[in-house]
Amino acid sequence: MKIYIIQHVPFESPGILEQLPNYELIKMYESFTFPRIEDVGLLIVMGGPMGVHDSIDWLRQEKDFIRHVIEQDKPVLGICLGAQLIAEAIGGEVMPNAEGKEVGWWPIHKSSDDAMFDFLPDTLEVLHWHGDTFTLPEAATTFYSSAICKNQAFLYKHNVIGLQFHFETTNESLRSLVAADEDYLDGGAYVQKKEEILAKSPSEQNAAVLSRLVDYLIKYA
Repeated sequence: MKIYIIQHVPFESPGILEQLPNYELIKMYESFTFPRIEDVGLLIVMGGPMGVHDSIDWLRQEKDFIRHVIEQDKPVLGICLGAQLIAEAIGGEVMPNAEGKEVGWWPIHKSSDDAMFDFLPDTLEVLHWHGDTFTLPEAATTFYSSAICKNQAFLYKHNVIGLQFHFETTNESLRSLVAADEDYLDGGAYVQKKEEILAKSPSEQNAAVLSRLVDYLIKYA
């Protein structure tokens, strides 16, 4: 099974997902070629500073590719921007979050009592780095929410997962993100300072939950 990971910018790397076997990076910031849909075992779409509605030629191509992968019933995982791109592809609307940006280490709370989510912790502290959110169609189930953002994690049908936050973060990728995108920290009510963000390390629990979610998706490859 071949895993393809779409990376939008150098400073938002796959992080702990680089431990996955048999994966190939599709670097949208370099020359890229999308694989044949039939060759995709699992598609993972990373985050990035651009927005879903930005007028970028490669972004339009990527949107088409993601939609086709989902239509062919392939498993897909989206992270931050990746989750927003999935939401749009399945019929949701992406828009600025009404409560403003959510940046830094903030808790999320499980918001579904579906038995399939029983393995997930009720509360996790995760890294956020976004100002947009999205609506979802009825076929999608939200399973994590935060104080200012309802759709933090969702499952569409049986094999598409979107995560608005960053489970994949490592200490190295965290430092890269803060260094490259420090201007995004605008002092909003839910925007932590650079020092607060860097003072914490990604937890082993978050990494374990991401691993469980990836294992879940791989079953449908």
